[in-house]
Amino acid sequence: MKPGDPVNVLDGSGRLAWCSVEDVTGDRLVATVRRVEMQPRPQPAIAVYQGAAKGAKLEGVVERLGELGAAEFWAFDSARSVVRWTPDKIERMTERWRARARSAAKVAGSAWVTEVGGALGWDELTSRLSDERTSLILWEEASEPLRDFLPPDPDRIALVVGPEGGLSRAEVDGLAAVGARPVSLGARILRTENAAVVAAAGIAWHYGLIG
Repeated sequence: MKPGDPVNVLDGSGRLAWCSVEDVTGDRLVATVRRVEMQPRPQPAIAVYQGAAKGAKLEGVVERLGELGAAEFWAFDSARSVVRWTPDKIERMTERWRARARSAAKVAGSAWVTEVGGALGWDELTSRLSDERTSLILWEEASEPLRDFLPPDPDRIALVVGPEGGLSRAEVDGLAAVGARPVSLGARILRTENAAVVAAAGIAWHYGLIG
């Protein structure tokens, strides 16, 4: 960049500044703030609870959800998860996820960065879902479509996506006991790293956040 170029600066919590570059020296940039505005958090806020998956799959999920404007991302461990995380690995992965979320907000020009938490145990997951007004479980055995359970004007929607091995019936029953609703995305069974993104995009479209 060079002096005179426009640049936008965001703080990740709704504040967006329009600036112009004054000086660039090495890795240091000086800019003048021309205008600042606060952008409200898009509603409904979409919170995703994603089952543990191997490799870099979850990094891609965080990146795509960040570009869509999801409010929160949490990973959780379950019976059929094919990976098991040690505390130090969770810490490293969480930092990578947060970096992906920040990068996604920059790419999308969003003043809000997806809040990324660490990995939840099963009891922590059910406790959080018990506090959610609208929580939907994406489950391949569900018969009722997701769209039938989208309320008219929600402030928040929680999505639960199983791991690579899927959620067991006992797990789904346990989540349903705290108010979560099993729903289907249709006849096609999606990979775990795609299901959350497809569902979040569908919800964002339904409420006019995209499209």
